[in-house]
Amino acid sequence: MTIRRPGPVIRHGRHHARRTALAAVCLGGLAALTACGGGGGDVSGEPSGSGYTMTAEPSPTETTAQVTPSVAETSAPTEEITDESSDDTSFEEDDSAGDTSSDSSGEEDTASGVPRGRWTGTATISVGFADPGCAEASESYELPATLLIDDPVGGEENGFHLSWASDSQTPAGAFGVTSALDGTDTVDGEPVAISYWSLSDDGSGDISGSLTDSGAAEGAALNQLFVPKPILPCSQYMVFPYGMATGTTLEGTVTEDSASLTLSGTSLDGTRSFRVEWS
Repeated sequence: MTIRRPGPVIRHGRHHARRTALAAVCLGGLAALTACGGGGGDVSGEPSGSGYTMTAEPSPTETTAQVTPSVAETSAPTEEITDESSDDTSFEEDDSAGDTSSDSSGEEDTASGVPRGRWTGTATISVGFADPGCAEASESYELPATLLIDDPVGGEENGFHLSWASDSQTPAGAFGVTSALDGTDTVDGEPVAISYWSLSDDGSGDISGSLTDSGAAEGAALNQLFVPKPILPCSQYMVFPYGMATGTTLEGTVTEDSASLTLSGTSLDGTRSFRVEWS
């Protein structure tokens, strides 16, 4: 029965009209079936040998008939593919483990003893006014401020990214300091990357730095001081943002539990000098 059942199935997968005529002849018995099988394209007269293995090159018309061999052949390549996939995965894991190790050590070197975190406190801002034609004056303000230290952003070459600002940017004396910018221009959608500050540390939490790029050329002077500016000569003052000039300095100490910083410099137009102390 094993030989007789697939015989007609194979021929059903080939030429339907010729197979219908051959079926009548094949009903005579096993000998007639063998003869019909040979007439279907197997000159050896062995249907089980030629109709069910993939060793023989099948003609294009016999492809549909070889369903069973296709399943058998598919299982073998599937196992090979699975092995290859698992091999690739193991290699990727090994490479990944190596990269993670090197990245971790690199991060430790980059950190240089400056902890990452968030600190809050009260900043004292002292400002000197030297508007042309006006008497020199000074003012002092106290505002709550927040310090954030994180990993460097974009192409920043510092060992850490620093952001320090008063909690509100609207009152007189408000200020904002950021060591680098990695963003997108809101006008043309182009990427913008600026390293404002050059920062260093001694490995134990003491930091120092200098403002090396004000960002004024790019229209992105984000290191700013918000202090009164006269609308009329020497009168009618209104809070106005002043960009910090290059050469402004920053120094202090940052530990896991506390932070103290001092910022001092002048505005881009030279009419404002300032000193910000925070502990």
